[in-house]
Amino acid sequence: METEPTFTAFLNAARLVTAPLPEVLTLLWRHQDAADHTLPFLIFNDATGAGVDFDLRGSLAQVLTQLPSPAPANQRPGPQRESREVALLVRHWAWLDAQPGGAAVTLRRLVDAARKAGVGRERQAQDATSRFLGAVAGDHRGFQDVLRTLYAGNRSGFEDVLMASGWPEDVVSHALHLAAAAFGSASAGAGETAES
Repeated sequence: METEPTFTAFLNAARLVTAPLPEVLTLLWRHQDAADHTLPFLIFNDATGAGVDFDLRGSLAQVLTQLPSPAPANQRPGPQRESREVALLVRHWAWLDAQPGGAAVTLRRLVDAARKAGVGRERQAQDATSRFLGAVAGDHRGFQDVLRTLYAGNRSGFEDVLMASGWPEDVVSHALHLAAAAFGSASAGAGETAES
């Protein structure tokens, strides 16, 4: 069972909340309403590290209408399909065609198995951490060093450089949280790189 995606809101360099989107928007709307003026909130999707924008003006009900609509309870969403071309060698196509269900079914099974095994999770965590840090610390001293150790798969180096950066505590803490899956199950030592 998949957990509900989380989002994190910052006000300047202070982390306000990490929670599912309805909770985040409710909290920010209350802060906005109490402040009686527009506050410079930054909201990040924790899965991607990308910033997201929401209009917090109006009633709470109006703010929450911006949420993606779930499928009706009595209607199960069908699988979404997208057609793309894939260039493979002749031997790859021959092997795929010989599998039960053919090429498309086999490719979907292989992709689903890799997703369940967490293949690619390290890169997703690296990219999410990089996007977040680029938005909040891209012009800070040590930014490039932090990214180098992150993409090198050097957990201890990443943590050392990040902790020594002098960046706000909440920024450092959230970067460590986002990067947790970036280093695989084993911690890479100084100078080691993660396998790609």
